[in-house]
Amino acid sequence: YGVWVDEFEAMGFQDCFDKTWPMSSVYINEEKSKVLNRPYGRVNREKLKMRLLGGCVSNGVVFHKAKVWKVDHQEFESSILCDDGKEFKASLIVDASGFASTFVDYDKPRNHGYQLAHGILAEVESHPFELDRMVLMDWRDSHLGNEPALRFANAKSPTFLYAMP
Repeated sequence: YGVWVDEFEAMGFQDCFDKTWPMSSVYINEEKSKVLNRPYGRVNREKLKMRLLGGCVSNGVVFHKAKVWKVDHQEFESSILCDDGKEFKASLIVDASGFASTFVDYDKPRNHGYQLAHGILAEVESHPFELDRMVLMDWRDSHLGNEPALRFANAKSPTFLYAMP
């Protein structure tokens, strides 16, 4: 997980980075690229989680683990009913369950779309990337060679590489 350094610093999370790069690169194709002169950082998920949980605890947040069965909205208050029988009332309820939420009604059919990401952290002997640049998006497809099936599939559903050398 990565973020722009200045955005995390503005929230006071500058101690939650594993690594930072002074700039980023975007490759559209073999001939067209752009350097973004803005620092980017890889987030240490464990440090960030502990910072966020610590902030919750110090501000009196109470955690409750249960499945929400029902959401009820009134003019000035909303409530949720959980599978364990507990009910909670609030002025704001945030549904972060994603596109498949059963608590949101739409007035017409929706194409929710999707995004998929796969990531690994690997140590390699060599790679073609500059060490001072995070690769934000690399759309180049020259590595596909002269494989018509691969080129057709890539043209139909293009993908990009996100690399943190």
